[in-house]
Amino acid sequence: MNITKPSLQRIARQAGIKSMSDDCVDIIRTLLHAKTAEICDILILQNNCTKTIMVDDVYAALQSLNVNLARSDNLGQSVYQLK
Repeated sequence: MNITKPSLQRIARQAGIKSMSDDCVDIIRTLLHAKTAEICDILILQNNCTKTIMVDDVYAALQSLNVNLARSDNLGQSVYQLK
């Protein structure tokens, strides 16, 4: 199951992109799949193969990848950065 082109276009428009080619959509899908798989691998390792993950687990996995996301409880303290 892929993320649809309209879904990716909506996300891109929120980021200020006016239009995207079909090639870009395919590349973005590939990148999202790879990054999601990487995050899930870390979640599995950190949670001892449990079947349920929590929001804090996702934030911890992202921090181990050096990705800092602002949370509602610390919006002024953290900025999104992708390494």
